[in-house]
Amino acid sequence: MTDLPEKTIQQAIDREEVVPLRNRTGDRDRVLGYRDLVYLRLRNGAGRLLSPEGKRRLRAELEQIGGEACDSEILNLGPLNLDVGPVSREVQARLEAMERARQWVIIDPAVRAGEPVVRGTRVSVHVVAELQEQGASRQELLEDYPSLTPESLEAALLYARMYPRRGRPRRAPWKDGEIAAPTPPVKEDA
Repeated sequence: MTDLPEKTIQQAIDREEVVPLRNRTGDRDRVLGYRDLVYLRLRNGAGRLLSPEGKRRLRAELEQIGGEACDSEILNLGPLNLDVGPVSREVQARLEAMERARQWVIIDPAVRAGEPVVRGTRVSVHVVAELQEQGASRQELLEDYPSLTPESLEAALLYARMYPRRGRPRRAPWKDGEIAAPTPPVKEDA
């Protein structure tokens, strides 16, 4: 949503620069709302010009804007005037695309042990994304998984980017050279 590395977003949450939303049980999830996404996107661009006090002022000014979308707001941050509209529209469009992607993906404990899959199939969104990362084209993925449509493939790839697998990445020891080739048996001459 923000084009920021996940580590940067997590650090902003840890520094309480942005406040995650509360989940159904009242605990804080590490999920951000619309305003926080707009703030992080602005901070990524213009924030480099701002001092820590300027960033706090940017955050406070964003809180003063009413409504979900800030399409035509220009924030006055001292010598800097910041047009929030384009960033706001971009974040809103990405949120809408994410919502459409969520409609294509289901998580059912009875299907692939609860792994996210494309609705109506058993195709894992993370497997498809990994194949694309390894160099498979979209056309190859559609040929290899005929139950996918171009729209469902796009939704799966977007969903996998927005919701990466939790936990440590799987190790591939064959890539690290950690697995030695089996040694041939030694023949003894009699």
